[in-house]
Amino acid sequence: MASAETRKGTGFDGPAVTLGVLAALVFAYALSLFLQGGFLATRNLDREVKLTATDDPLLAQVELEQTTLLEGPARWLDAEKTKAAIPIEDAMRLVVEREGGDREGE
Repeated sequence: MASAETRKGTGFDGPAVTLGVLAALVFAYALSLFLQGGFLATRNLDREVKLTATDDPLLAQVELEQTTLLEGPARWLDAEKTKAAIPIEDAMRLVVEREGGDREGE
């Protein structure tokens, strides 16, 4: 009876309208989150495809050169022989040897 009395004076049910507006806002917010999630997932997938695509022969050549330099033998980087480059595996092995092996006991 309370809602019938409310409608008599104003012509509409205030709590029902408020609840309807609130439900519409919640739906709109949930929909925006859903659409944003889809957009971000698509963008990340597209970015991953672009980063891993090696169809370009120039890009493949540069990647091969870089890999060869990284995995190649030790070499001097400058004419004065003050800076050297060695593969990371060799560098880690040298550090372990220099530091005395296993340091877990400390």
